[in-house]
Amino acid sequence: MKYLIRIVLIISTLSLSPFTVAADPLPDFMDGETLTAEALNKLVQRINALEKTYAIGDTGPAGGIVFYVIELGHHGLEAAPADQAIPFNPGAEWGCFGTSITGADGIAIGTGAQNTADILAGCATAGIAARLADNYTLNGYNDWFLPSKDELNELNINKVVVGGFSPLNYWSSSEFDGNTAWVQAFSIDITGNRTKTFADGVRAVRAF
Repeated sequence: MKYLIRIVLIISTLSLSPFTVAADPLPDFMDGETLTAEALNKLVQRINALEKTYAIGDTGPAGGIVFYVIELGHHGLEAAPADQAIPFNPGAEWGCFGTSITGADGIAIGTGAQNTADILAGCATAGIAARLADNYTLNGYNDWFLPSKDELNELNINKVVVGGFSPLNYWSSSEFDGNTAWVQAFSIDITGNRTKTFADGVRAVRAF
């Protein structure tokens, strides 16, 4: 069976959102176009997904744990359910000690993804924190990144809800200078800059 319907879709990016979110593209429809039942079902599923909201502690779209929300829960951040590197066990370096990475100095919420991309572009070392986060995949989602300083602080605020953290230091993607980058000490809830060669923790996050 086919359906003759008239569809008007308006999709906007709210100015409040600091995130660049990858979304499945919606097809273009012509006025009066005839849709198959399969195409109509896919469209309805996509619209329902856009309407879904999340709260802190919920399972996120990729299967992580939601730890930050905006826009009444339509957007936010989810964390991987386990570490990609446990601090000192063996942990991971931030990478490229002595080199300033152009662009990787964002600290605000919404800057972690770009920081991570800049680190990968400017530091080819294998096994560094940003690379471990970028390589992480869960339930087919591969758009994970190393959180910025402020994103990592939000993760620390909700560490009990997310779970599985060491009380030691975790790397952010925010560089302080050529020799140091920002970390979060989960045991005492403070941030500080730390030499890039330390073997600290990594927990990947993603925006939705």
